[in-house]
Amino acid sequence: MDALLDWLPRVGALLQLLLGLVGFFKPRAFTDQLQISLNAPMAVSEVRTVFGGLNLGVALAALLFNEPLVYMALGLAWFFGLLARFYSMAVDKTSLRDSLPGIVIDAGLSFLYLSGLLLA
Repeated sequence: MDALLDWLPRVGALLQLLLGLVGFFKPRAFTDQLQISLNAPMAVSEVRTVFGGLNLGVALAALLFNEPLVYMALGLAWFFGLLARFYSMAVDKTSLRDSLPGIVIDAGLSFLYLSGLLLA
C-alpha cells in the first residue's frame, strides 16, 4: 500500500503535466470545450499561460521535488478549484452536465495529490 501511496501523487503530477502540454500547444482544445472565444492574439497567449505554462510549471516542480508538502499544496489548490466549481453552479447557474468534466478533473487531481493524507 505504501508504494501505491508514493505513486498516486506522481500520477496526478503526470496528468497535470499532460493538461499543461495540451494547454501550451493546443489552447483551443480547452477553450472550444469551455465556450471561450479567442478573438485576439493576447487572448490565446493568456490561455497558453494559464492552462499551459502554470500547469506545466507546477507539475514539473512536483515531479522534480517529490515532496509531500508540494503535493499537499497542489491537492489543496485543486480542491479549492473544485469548491469554486460548485459555488459557480449555485451562483452562476452553471449546469451539472456542463460542469461534470471539470468536477471529475478537479476532484481526481485533488484526490491523487492528497492521497497520502487521505489513505494513510
